[in-house]
Amino acid sequence: MSGRFLILLVALLLADSTSAQELGVFQTLYDERSVQTRDLTISVEPVDDDVSFSVTLINKENDFERMHEFDGQGANDPSPFQLGYMNYCDTMTILLTVEYPWRHALPSHSRVLETFAFRETDFAFIDVAFGPLTDIALIDSSHPEAADTAMQPPILVECISDEGGIPFRFQLKTNN
Repeated sequence: MSGRFLILLVALLLADSTSAQELGVFQTLYDERSVQTRDLTISVEPVDDDVSFSVTLINKENDFERMHEFDGQGANDPSPFQLGYMNYCDTMTILLTVEYPWRHALPSHSRVLETFAFRETDFAFIDVAFGPLTDIALIDSSHPEAADTAMQPPILVECISDEGGIPFRFQLKTNN
């Protein structure tokens, strides 16, 4: 009986959003054009007859907003696919993977994924990688042999020591 009561109590606490926040339970909600967290909204909208699209990031706590426009992949209806936060090269980064439904007969070419990196503090655009955020690995530029290990994902993050510029760039792993 006490186990059922505990399960009911936890369910009631999670149903109350204030209690869920106190417990540290937060959801990431996706729909066709946006992704939302407790303190961030990102919307993806087509621009110019689907030739390009915009990504708008909004901080819900202070209403700071920034929009970026990008060229599309020849497909319409880009939508958010994955969202992640990483600390790359001493920079807190928002990673947004966008999915483009590819109009192709072969099932292996049914979609195209690109991951866009934005600095968390000011939503500045950093770089874009071809592939999902799960295909990205951080390498230490001072140890080039780390990039050659077969276990690493195919997209690498290379730190750049250019002060005032972008903190890193994505590069495709090579087997040289």
